[in-house]
Amino acid sequence: MFEVKAVIDSSGTWENPNPMLSNGIWTNAERTLKDHIYYGIPNVKELEERYRNKSVMVIGSGHSAINALLDLVELKEKYPDTVIRWVLRKKHVREAYGGQENDGLQARGELGIRIQRLVDSEQIEVLTPFYISGVREVKGKISVLGDLNGEEETIGEIDEIVVSTGFRPDISYLNEIRLSLDSAVESVDTLAPLIDPNIHSCGTVKPHGEEELRQPEKNFYIVGMKSYGRAPTFLLATGYEQVRSVVAYLTGDFQGAKEVQLELPETGVCKTNFSSSCCETETSAEETKASSCCGGPVPVKLEIKKNSCCG
Repeated sequence: MFEVKAVIDSSGTWENPNPMLSNGIWTNAERTLKDHIYYGIPNVKELEERYRNKSVMVIGSGHSAINALLDLVELKEKYPDTVIRWVLRKKHVREAYGGQENDGLQARGELGIRIQRLVDSEQIEVLTPFYISGVREVKGKISVLGDLNGEEETIGEIDEIVVSTGFRPDISYLNEIRLSLDSAVESVDTLAPLIDPNIHSCGTVKPHGEEELRQPEKNFYIVGMKSYGRAPTFLLATGYEQVRSVVAYLTGDFQGAKEVQLELPETGVCKTNFSSSCCETETSAEETKASSCCGGPVPVKLEIKKNSCCG
């Protein structure tokens, strides 16, 4: 038993993934196939035997899905019988490419460039817009059911599935804590209108800190990715500034806590559409300019291109 002055929950969302179905509902069928479904980004090199010369479906349109696809294509070069399918809900796959050369964050832009090359060279089969409605086992293989371009479609003979459709916060252990969370985004309630992924991208989120992160439970805060709930627009720079502001307040530096400064680049892909409950990115948008710090309210600026996104 420990007695503390304050609790800062920065546990993230990584251990609580969304399901593969477009309606965001877990089914017994999906749980039954858990040995052949990986949530997030698999270490393809370590799991080479699992994926080599197999038919693999990657679901999702964000950077997690793209990283998984890049690793699988690298495996395919060594094991050419590997089949890779990419399922998205976007109207066109190019919406997933982001700002590319114009992205304010170079490494992120390069992901879009690399994945476009692989799609254009037909090393990846793209299925979009595909809204998944069900999954089942058929003769030792997996079949995925859904709506592809307005028509019912079943994709069969799948060996492995990688689900990269986002994550959501786990608040099950906070039942005895007085919380205020947004019912739709599952973010800290005061943050919801500031980060609404139907309106904002990563780079258009207003600076916020201790005051916006307060909970009804005194000296209890949810920060970082978890504070954003299901919204895919979180950046590490934002989290660093959140933590700095909260810690400043708890140590008596009330003025420092209020002086939140955050500068983010407005290029990339981090907007979404919550018309369904799945957290997969839906629309190309602006993103991030890096800032933040832990030592004081002065932002740390990175070398950022100021071009707008044209993805």
